[in-house]
Amino acid sequence: MTMTTTPEPSPDLILAPVGIAHLTRSNADLIRPAVHGAARLRVTTAAQLNGTPHIGTVTTVLTVFALAAHAAETLDLPAHVVFDALDNAPAERLTINGHPYTRTVADLVDTGRLDHDEPVAGFRRLLEFAATASGVPYEIRPYRDYQALAPVRECLHHIASRPEDFTPLVAPADGRLRIRPRCPRCRLMDKTARGLRVEADTDAVHLHSACPRHGPYRETIEIAGTGGWYDANTPVRSLQKGYLLAAERDTHQACSVSIDGADWGGAWYAHVLAPALALLGIPAARWPVSVFAPMILDRTGGKLSKTLYVRYGARYADLPPALLDLAALLDDHGEDALAALWAEVRQWAADPSRLHRSYTADYLAALLPSAPRTTTAVG
Repeated sequence: MTMTTTPEPSPDLILAPVGIAHLTRSNADLIRPAVHGAARLRVTTAAQLNGTPHIGTVTTVLTVFALAAHAAETLDLPAHVVFDALDNAPAERLTINGHPYTRTVADLVDTGRLDHDEPVAGFRRLLEFAATASGVPYEIRPYRDYQALAPVRECLHHIASRPEDFTPLVAPADGRLRIRPRCPRCRLMDKTARGLRVEADTDAVHLHSACPRHGPYRETIEIAGTGGWYDANTPVRSLQKGYLLAAERDTHQACSVSIDGADWGGAWYAHVLAPALALLGIPAARWPVSVFAPMILDRTGGKLSKTLYVRYGARYADLPPALLDLAALLDDHGEDALAALWAEVRQWAADPSRLHRSYTADYLAALLPSAPRTTTAVG
């Protein structure tokens, strides 16, 4: 482990008032009503393992740990972070007979085409830094473990049994549920789920699809077991996560808190997650707490996107590579870059006026040390 000097916090900002900041003195107040009877705080976040994190993902992960530590201290409860490592992200894309198919990160790892540690290496370095800085322990949960959890599968069964209720929430544009199996022989998956047929009986969900190379197949997802595997797209997975976290009050005696980027708040929360929790029959008092980290904006005022940078290169907002790749950030600025960002997000974690707003990539870039500093190895 390395030790770094502690940077000065960022200069004072002019903090425009926002609604929730009028109701709270501390961001722990967002969690306080839900902690009654809980023995611990269980804080969950997630990221796709489709590359090294950019500065928006970096600040979100740091905010997760800073908020967990602040809430733990303020509410006098131990905290634990669960990082859902979404290795079901596409890693290989193929077009066969004019239709798109994919294999996931986990597929390439399992078949030896990708080193086991490579997809999570950048995130692990970030998680280790944040856990050490905050004093909050964490665990990494791969997607294969997540999709096999009993509450997650129970939620899948609810969705599959009542598609007329849930499809308008998770697929309002085309009405197509994206609960996707993969070919048992070659692991090709139809990303569009265009030929998918979903059936539900009392004990399982049956997914019927076809591989362009090996023909029709059926995947059976056991509700009370771990048999079968399926990929759920983001809207379905969001509903499953809400259902899972609501169940954790009983299974872990925990107040469950979901912390994600601000793009998962607003319209997403209002039109997808909240109505789904109601449809799932979860009383509002048992809904998991949702908190959102600030959105990091590019120079056009949009959400900073590494995908768009890869697609458009220098045409995309003319941002330096250090803001789009954690490895480049550490190469250019040293590990003191993480210390500088940590000093900033600790302020976000405590102050509602700082948490509930957006920041530009340029604002964060101005916080970074101008050159790498020497670090001292200890332990």
